[in-house]
Amino acid sequence: MKILVVHEVDYLEKVIYEIHEFPELLATAGHEVTFFQFQESADRAKKNKFREREISGRVYPEARIKLVGPHQFGVPAIDRLWATLSCIPALFRLFRKGKYDVVLNFAVPTFGLQVLAIAKLFGVPVVHRALDASHEIRESIYRLPILAVEKLLYRTVGILSANNQAMKNYCEKLSGRKKPSYVNYPPLDLTHFSFPKHDTKLRAQLGITEQDKVITYMGSFFYFSGLPECIKEFAAVSAKDENVKLLLIGGGEQEQELSDLVAGLGLQESVIFTGFIPYADLPRYLRLSSVAINPLKISQVASVAFPHKVLQYLATGLTVVSTRLEGLVGAIDGIEGLHWEDSPEACLRKAHSLIESQANWKQPDSVQVRLRELFSPSSALASLTRTLVLAMDSNSSK
Repeated sequence: MKILVVHEVDYLEKVIYEIHEFPELLATAGHEVTFFQFQESADRAKKNKFREREISGRVYPEARIKLVGPHQFGVPAIDRLWATLSCIPALFRLFRKGKYDVVLNFAVPTFGLQVLAIAKLFGVPVVHRALDASHEIRESIYRLPILAVEKLLYRTVGILSANNQAMKNYCEKLSGRKKPSYVNYPPLDLTHFSFPKHDTKLRAQLGITEQDKVITYMGSFFYFSGLPECIKEFAAVSAKDENVKLLLIGGGEQEQELSDLVAGLGLQESVIFTGFIPYADLPRYLRLSSVAINPLKISQVASVAFPHKVLQYLATGLTVVSTRLEGLVGAIDGIEGLHWEDSPEACLRKAHSLIESQANWKQPDSVQVRLRELFSPSSALASLTRTLVLAMDSNSSK
């Protein structure tokens, strides 16, 4: 198949998740994949870098992906709005030249409706891949316009692919959707994360002693992350236990707020910020952990999402504590070593208590078997490919 994948993020800069994994898996399976992106880096956009370029995969280096994008000025304040217009001639050129069999669309506010309209003109079926409640991901003055785009996109796209059942339910309820919708779980590279060795040199570099117990969070610092609440709770925990550290892997909009909070509470020696870590190094950092947490505040935006970090924690063999999010519970409830709580503070307290009570706990083989059945790259690719083929078949029968 000739597949056009569309998303409004920078492919080379974005933290690796399924927007990289699925296109690269499709490419390694022999399909011709083009990725239409938005360059979020002003410097790269100013130089018009990579407007059209073929790259090796970031997750699977043997994959070859063609990157293209719309015109940008390299001025962040206007580029996103400008791209809603400049994408139109760029997409027209792509469709006219590319003769695609199907579009896999992740985009919502910047490119989403334009992709639907242009694909319809060229008679190309579109599968929209729904990952989150786009209008709630960031606190923004554009929240209501994005909500309107979400509703229209979900209602009109030919086939909708959700990353979990709660997301599918959300899309259908929000838009009154009557057309076909499917759940296709994201891929998880178990071999990449499976039980890396403890890295004593890395522990020393980060100031973690052999006696220290480590509670780890990995991911973006969104406003609904629950991290401020966790840090405040950690202050109480660390006052009673001087051999506990909080390791924060990632970054984002809350970073300065969290840094200020840590300084204000005098926790600079106990809370470690690593920044974003290359995908290849994530297992080494995760293996420093005694227990990992996913303390997202229970809300619509978190409940319908499917935080990939939880799967990666489990693949690394860690005990995990997460808030009780509908999307996660529906997919992986019952996995041994996965504990649910009802608030960020409770997640932190539970994580600390588990360090002592499960000091000698070892993840049973059944966990890896369950993860492989649901999320192995081969099963995830087969599931998504079936959905793409369904879109092509339904389009040809019209």
